[in-house]
Amino acid sequence: MDLKTYEQIKFELAELIRAGQLIASEREQDPNKRYDTERPWRALLTRLAEDRFTVVVAGRFSRGKSSLMNAVLGMDRLPTGIVPLTSVITYVRYGTSERVLLNYEGTRLRGEATLQELPEYVTEKGNPGNAKRIESAEIQLPAEILRRGFFFVDTPGLGSAIFENTKTTERFIPEIDVLILVTSYESPLTEDEMRFLHYASASVRAVFIVINKQDTVPAEAREEVVRYVEKTARSIVGSKAFHPFSVSARDGLLGKQMGDAEKLQQSGLLDFEGALVQFLANHRAQLFLSSMCDRTFVELQSLPESEAENLIARSHTLRQRVDPDSSSGSGQTNDAAFEPLPAANVRSGTVGTCEVCRAVMGKTMKFLARYQYNLSTRPGTQEQHAKEGGFCPLHTWHYEQIASPRSVCTAYPALLNRIASHLRSLATDGAAQTKFSSPLLASDCPACEVRWATEDQTIASILSRVTQVSDLSKLTLSALCLPHLQLILHRTDNESFRKFLLNREAALMERIAEDMQRYAIKYDALRRDLASAEEHDSYLQALQLIVGHRNVNAVFTVRDIM
Repeated sequence: MDLKTYEQIKFELAELIRAGQLIASEREQDPNKRYDTERPWRALLTRLAEDRFTVVVAGRFSRGKSSLMNAVLGMDRLPTGIVPLTSVITYVRYGTSERVLLNYEGTRLRGEATLQELPEYVTEKGNPGNAKRIESAEIQLPAEILRRGFFFVDTPGLGSAIFENTKTTERFIPEIDVLILVTSYESPLTEDEMRFLHYASASVRAVFIVINKQDTVPAEAREEVVRYVEKTARSIVGSKAFHPFSVSARDGLLGKQMGDAEKLQQSGLLDFEGALVQFLANHRAQLFLSSMCDRTFVELQSLPESEAENLIARSHTLRQRVDPDSSSGSGQTNDAAFEPLPAANVRSGTVGTCEVCRAVMGKTMKFLARYQYNLSTRPGTQEQHAKEGGFCPLHTWHYEQIASPRSVCTAYPALLNRIASHLRSLATDGAAQTKFSSPLLASDCPACEVRWATEDQTIASILSRVTQVSDLSKLTLSALCLPHLQLILHRTDNESFRKFLLNREAALMERIAEDMQRYAIKYDALRRDLASAEEHDSYLQALQLIVGHRNVNAVFTVRDIM
């Protein structure tokens, strides 16, 4: 099971829970008891909304914890080489944009800082003795692995005399899904690190030991260190310890940033990432989904059989997908290969509005700003405007948004009088009366002419950019609404580009659909505070992808009169 499948099963579980909640609420006749009736269903949704993979990263100062996290995230954003305060823990979670939130001791109020300012709050130099009373720092980054539910907890460096007594660290030990202990080839598994493994061994489900800085020792010298670390770790935590991973976090990050597949492979980072994601998807995720399926089944059984029969059958099917071998009792998990995360160029938070729509809106509004002035002051422009039938319905209201009432009152009498004259002529021609159509629907709207010209120019620019790149995955391109996607596909003979464009838009739509489903779960669970900005805006992005921006592709239609 990969992480995408995991989320899709969560979404299907949410649909089952909502259906059961609706049946339960409709059967409850007493409005005062309806909330209590819905409470167990909402509790299930809350559990789905709050689910996350808690990955604690620990290690001595200078081992390269932050460097490793930067490499996994694929962005050089976490500050490295700083001496943290023993009492401050740093969380790293998903956010649409980069942000740092500061949690203070004894209050629920939160401060905000930049990543560049973070050392002023979490280092002994910037905040001696923790005089600023910082309890924890939360870093939000737009990294794909975080979007999939990973929640990194960067603990203070080992070696502190008060580390084992730090309440902020102890609080997370029972919640750890995975412990990543970062050591290095300089002095692998020191006394402090082994003591910490003893301390955490009773609670953690799995231990990943990363031996960092492999680039500092020759390849032939690494094997002996790896054997020593594996033997020592397993003597402390037993089978919970994975085979140690030899990594160069520095080379791994450079490989990702430069798109150097060979350097990335040689860094050892991909092997570590693959094992980490695979474990969480196959083991931790399976346990969570199995539990949720069972709890949902229990609640469904409390409903009348005639109304819940179909839902119960669906829950059985879902349970079988989560654990295909549950019926045979084998207990084996499906160790599917690690699926690479989606390419960065389909991030819903960075693609924005369709660039053709954006160009059309910009040029149209500039045109209207100039045109409305002439329309309010020049009789010749007013007469020409009336002769051509005015703006179309869409651009009439765009014009109204930027024109003053006085300007409209000087600009439109000529058009109204011209239409009135036309209506009077129709009044004397009975045959023509049934064929009447609004002049605005047949007008040569000057703003529409700007719109068509801008569309042509922008699409031509996009097609020109395609010829300038050898690798289409590196093409800078916004999301495209379906109307403009259709135009581009019709105007290019490049089959490779058409294939790339269709696959890219499909991936983007699937991504936004996931954001919408996440938001719906968090909304229904009364936990909208957990939703990212992308999830909040996903409904608008979805509609704009389908029909384009309202200020560009809105269409005025009339029903045919028989």
